Amino acid sequence: MTGTNRSWHRRLAVGAWVFTGLCVLGVLGVVLWSMYAFTHLAEERKNCCWAENVTPEWMARTMGFQVPETATDRRAGLNSNMQYDVALLTFTVTTAEADRFLKPLQREGTQLVRNTHPQEPGYTRSDGFSHLGLPEPETFVDGMRIGGLCHGDTKTPEGQAVRFCTKIYAHEFQPGTTRIYLWASSDAPIGKPPGSH
Repeated sequence: MTGTNRSWHRRLAVGAWVFTGLCVLGVLGVVLWSMYAFTHLAEERKNCCWAENVTPEWMARTMGFQVPETATDRRAGLNSNMQYDVALLTFTVTTAEADRFLKPLQREGTQLVRNTHPQEPGYTRSDGFSHLGLPEPETFVDGMRIGGLCHGDTKTPEGQAVRFCTKIYAHEFQPGTTRIYLWASSDAPIGKPPGSH
């Protein structure tokens, strides 16, 4: 083999290695960019669409609930996405106070049921209570009771005041103390509080 042929083969081999290296770098770049974009999009979706200045008092009025005056650790949120709006309200009361709050919100002859199909611990949703710094109520079994109602489902003044179809979760997380979770959705936009963007 002449020197010219060897030189040509060497150049071809080097060119093939360079081309292969560039292809690998290109694929690696696409994979890394996709991972970054997916993570960024998931984080953006998690923080997306939450109204500002949502107070528990404003949310209680908006949803049509009378929160017991003794309630502590009150939290609220409003998520507006492209499909529907979600209103969140949660607070802690004694279990006796929780029962008094819940009784007029139940259809006659019905009661709240246990959570027989819990989500895995760590489960979150983009329009859920994790935005308020709480575990999602669907993950609890012990001490958890679940129900729900829409406007007019009960003849009580409390039931008539409810403006949206609402899922109700009552979690007795320690003996004698219950956290109430209220999750309501609306196909029509829910008005935002003053000063919210």
